[in-house]
Amino acid sequence: MMTADEHTLAQSLARHVLDIRSAALDDAVVAKVRQHLLDGMASAFIGCRSSVFRDVAAGIAQQGKGLLPRGEDLAMAWAFAVNGSVSEDGSREGACHPAAAVVPVVLAFSEGKPAETIDKAMVAGYDVMIRLARAGNPLFARKGFHGTAVTAPFGAAAALSLLLDHDLAATRNAICLAALGGSGLMAAFKNGATQPLQVGWGVRSGVAAALLAGKGHAGYGRVLEEGFFPAYLQAGQHESVMTPLEKGYAIEGCYLKPYPGCRHMHASLEAFSTIVERHKIGHGDIGGIKVGTYRIALETGIEQVRKRGDAYFNIPYAIAARAVLGPAVYDSFDERHFDDPAIRRVRSLVSESVDPEIESLYPGQRGSRVEVELTDGRIFSHRVRYPLGEPEAPLSFEVTRDKFLNCTEGFLSGGEQDRVLGCLDGRESGATPGAGFCALLNERLFLTR
Repeated sequence: MMTADEHTLAQSLARHVLDIRSAALDDAVVAKVRQHLLDGMASAFIGCRSSVFRDVAAGIAQQGKGLLPRGEDLAMAWAFAVNGSVSEDGSREGACHPAAAVVPVVLAFSEGKPAETIDKAMVAGYDVMIRLARAGNPLFARKGFHGTAVTAPFGAAAALSLLLDHDLAATRNAICLAALGGSGLMAAFKNGATQPLQVGWGVRSGVAAALLAGKGHAGYGRVLEEGFFPAYLQAGQHESVMTPLEKGYAIEGCYLKPYPGCRHMHASLEAFSTIVERHKIGHGDIGGIKVGTYRIALETGIEQVRKRGDAYFNIPYAIAARAVLGPAVYDSFDERHFDDPAIRRVRSLVSESVDPEIESLYPGQRGSRVEVELTDGRIFSHRVRYPLGEPEAPLSFEVTRDKFLNCTEGFLSGGEQDRVLGCLDGRESGATPGAGFCALLNERLFLTR
């Protein structure tokens, strides 16, 4: 006889996690997983450079002696670093950043685990988080909630449940308990430097949920239907969670970023870049720039650019920096450029508006149309439907490898970089990614300054 728990959304998600554990992942999925894991690592070594991260790491170091923190705190700080980079992967389907929740769990808890288990933990974490985020896309943002932070506890709990080999009941309880730890406000983006705290705290809550569930502690079985969805979205909306995804697994439909910055500005930046490259336009030749994009891209923007974290969310600044400094890289968003007269001039020429056609295609497409008027009166325009890194415009593993090498320079030696890459592309033999693989990355992230 079936129990009441067997008819709940948490039970369905838990069963889905166990189905992933027993499935055989094909080579294409494994390659995708390894690329996203490498990209998440690379992103963390950008995010760890902020003063906020340094204070977070110092605050959780064991006994203040520079030792690595315990697992849940380790995952929390990794999550802050990944999300704070504004360079991590994302899901167009769920409008969230799953690497910020799942990669930290893998790096905090996977030491000595078989590579196959790590791969499946990534898949399970992404699937659960994105399914829940998809149900709230785009309503989360329109109601003032940050989808990544709100769903991060579930992705973390699902990934860790698989890593810890939880049974069905423990996995279900981890998901139910994770619902108690989600919080995320879009208003937090008005201070980009500290916004990732809500993602980090969400991941810590998800880890705690999985650990408690492993000890036999239960959550309320219908907490998603009766609590989470009515509070954050609307009653009944949970029914869409288990409908098929765009791809077989959620991670297959995720994008990767070729450069930092909020994904909502990438299409505009790419459209502008195409124009100036195609027509050999110098920043002094520009007389005006019009950006037409979807509404969420404008609503998530930060108008006052005072810090690096603000620049990541300002389309006019990103375009101006591209015009003056060249292709967007980490340094493009450095605060020393903010008062550059040429950048300030071009930035003042940018006007933004909602393009009705592009808005109608969101969230299936995150596009932008950019028009550049030159001082001599000529006008050039370009439209981007899918920015680089989307499944329709994928990045190669080599691009992600180069990103990892650039981001970890100064943190990892050349030999250590090769070792990490070898673990992920199969060159290192053995059933696990190699003894000390996660320990090495944890030490370098937290103890290298």
